[in-house]
Amino acid sequence: MAVVIRLNIRGRKHLAFHKIIVADSRSPRDGRHIEILGHYDPLAKPPVPSVVIDKERTAYWLSQGALPSEQVASLLKQVGVVRPTKASLPKKKKELTPAERKARQEMNAKRAAKAKAAKKAAAERKAAKPKKKVVKKAEKK
Repeated sequence: MAVVIRLNIRGRKHLAFHKIIVADSRSPRDGRHIEILGHYDPLAKPPVPSVVIDKERTAYWLSQGALPSEQVASLLKQVGVVRPTKASLPKKKKELTPAERKARQEMNAKRAAKAKAAKKAAAERKAAKPKKKVVKKAEKK
């Protein structure tokens, strides 16, 4: 189960505020969640804090591998919560050596040739089949 930290929209038109939640990545934006970590009010006036986050629980979920959305990541940075370490982020593809790249190209060429041969054989079989004649029934008068 991939866990994400994202915003859940609340409020009404032109007066929205957001809950910062932990949810399964497959669940809808405003649907089921695991835990509420805080809230964010983009319309809050300066004396009232616009972002309130439980730093301890957020740090826990980040340590468990939960990935914040871009907006939540910038909010966490504002509040001072530590970003996830490289170990918890998805790994990038490794660079291929020239030998591996050549082997992969050869394998792809073999697959393409095999697919082309299969397509050609299917076309030959189709051409070899006798066509059925369509007999129209005489119109009854």
